[in-house]
Parts: sequence; C-alpha cells; structure tokens
Amino acid sequence: MAKSFIEWIVGDLDAKREYKKMKKRVNALPKEYRFAFRKIEHYMYSIGPVGGDMSMFADLTLFTGLVDLFEASVAEGRQVLDVIGSDISRFSDELMRASGSDAMGKKLNQEVMERLNRGE
Repeated sequence: MAKSFIEWIVGDLDAKREYKKMKKRVNALPKEYRFAFRKIEHYMYSIGPVGGDMSMFADLTLFTGLVDLFEASVAEGRQVLDVIGSDISRFSDELMRASGSDAMGKKLNQEVMERLNRGE
C-alpha cells in the first residue's frame, strides 16, 4: 500500500532512475550530439508521437535507442548531421513512426475487430 501511494505521489521511481541514466549518457556525448538530442527530444515531446500513443515515450525505448545510435556514431567518428541528415523533423517523425507503428497498428486492429465482432 505504501509503495503505491508513494508512486502515486512521485511517479514510477524505476522509470525516473532509467531516465536519469539516459540523461547521463546524453551528457557524455559531444556538444553537437547533445544539442541535437535535446532538440529532437523537445520536438518529439512537443508534437507528440505519430498517432498520439504516448506510451512509446513512457518506457524511454525510443530515446535510449537514439542515444545508442549517437554513441555508436561518435565511436565511428561520424558527424551528427551525417547521422540525422539535414531534415531533422523528418528524421524525428520517422523515428517515432518506426518505434510505435507496430504497437499502434496492433491496437487499431484489435479495437476495430472487437467492436465489429460485437456488432456495435
């Protein structure tokens, strides 16, 4: 009971720990990569994910995947614009679409089939 009350007040502590770990990794990136990551993160949170499914942001998979990509690119000596291109909003949109499309598509199929099968 106490844990659920605390989580209700302050949120999921494990998710906060994971977020802090991810942010430490971002802060360890070179300046250009940090800047790009923060701008992409801000853009994604501002416009929301394609289809409106915020659950893709809740588990941080999308952002940790981006940090993984950036860390690997730094190790290869690549410039950030070589990784994300010059159309950063398109890169961000495609990243969101790729990370959430399967779950959103399955949810859509399930909801439509359940409703149509009930005859509503």
